[in-house]
Amino acid sequence: MAQLSSTGLLAVSLLLLLAAAAAVSGPPSPQYEALECQNVIHALWRNCKQYVQKKGPKQKPSSHCCRTVQVADAHPSCVCDYLGSPDAKEKISMEKVFYVTNQCGVTVPAGCGE
Repeated sequence: MAQLSSTGLLAVSLLLLLAAAAAVSGPPSPQYEALECQNVIHALWRNCKQYVQKKGPKQKPSSHCCRTVQVADAHPSCVCDYLGSPDAKEKISMEKVFYVTNQCGVTVPAGCGE
């Protein structure tokens, strides 16, 4: 079983801490939401890139990637907006995104990435 690096563990812990703080403190500010979204996208790209990029074969995601996908599932509008961006459309295979999310037990919302 793959172990989290200290950087990966820190990133996941930070995301969980931010989510808990947001739940307790009421509606987040737009700046906070933008920063949180940026962190979610960065974590997904860092931990799952090899499984969703256009080049390369379709492969089962790692448990580390799945944990990141499951944390990101709390931010569907952020992730879906990114998947619809020109940058994502250039780099990411939506077929692989659906495969990875399915393997990780997460459902992609209808219209996501359009």
